[in-house]
Amino acid sequence: MNLSINPRHFLDTVAWEDKRNILEAVALTAAAGFSHFDLEAESEEEAEILTDYMQKNNFSVIQSHMPFNRYKREPSDVFHKNVMAYAEYAKRMDSKILVVHADEFDYRNQPYTTKAALEYNYRFFYDLVDYAAANGMRVAFENTFQEPTMTAKPHFCALTDELLSLLERYGTDTVGICWDTGHARVQYGNHDMQALKLVGEKVICTHIHDNYYNQDLHCFPFMGNIDWKTLMMTLKAYGYTGDLSFELVYDRLPKALALDYLKLLYRSGEYMLSELI
Repeated sequence: MNLSINPRHFLDTVAWEDKRNILEAVALTAAAGFSHFDLEAESEEEAEILTDYMQKNNFSVIQSHMPFNRYKREPSDVFHKNVMAYAEYAKRMDSKILVVHADEFDYRNQPYTTKAALEYNYRFFYDLVDYAAANGMRVAFENTFQEPTMTAKPHFCALTDELLSLLERYGTDTVGICWDTGHARVQYGNHDMQALKLVGEKVICTHIHDNYYNQDLHCFPFMGNIDWKTLMMTLKAYGYTGDLSFELVYDRLPKALALDYLKLLYRSGEYMLSELI
């Protein structure tokens, strides 16, 4: 296993400091020790810039997060076009895995059922899976989570059996699972490790972050209540050899503190790899 990180989450700084650009964010995380990245490009121009930068510095883009429509709710045709564009940008950066939230559904025009959601997502992401297979990449469907409110729309792939049914529907090794540790904790609470064991052999990449109070907080590992030792032992037991990819989201790091913070994050990953398995 190696350590990786999504540097895009460190574009923002505290309110009184200027925002970083994407190359500054990559350089910041690289200075902390990271050379593998979970990174998506948002335009053709950005893909070219990032590809050149990665090659010059001998960095690797291991996985790329495709857009997700959970909050924006773009028209399906527009969203589908964006997903396929991001896949092309990821290919340019030589990314190996395309990470997907397979919780799409036409709530307005269809009554939601698990069967209907399975078929909807199978068809919606079919072109992406086909594109990945044709270009030496894989698609990793991420475990999502269900908001606990009565008015929240149901989200497909919040449950492990839904993830497995989608993989079975495709019936190809081109697809696998991205195990998001924080999402699993929100969805399953203290039973998150049992859930991981149900899909362990299908996990091909990860999103690593912690949380507490059943909130999707994307915290620094060991700052919440996830059982990291059991997680690492479970991944090892199922033969996982991919990256531990940190996905922190809400950090607004002052420039004077950012490098120290990220060095400690990298050290936490080293500890997980060396001491917990």
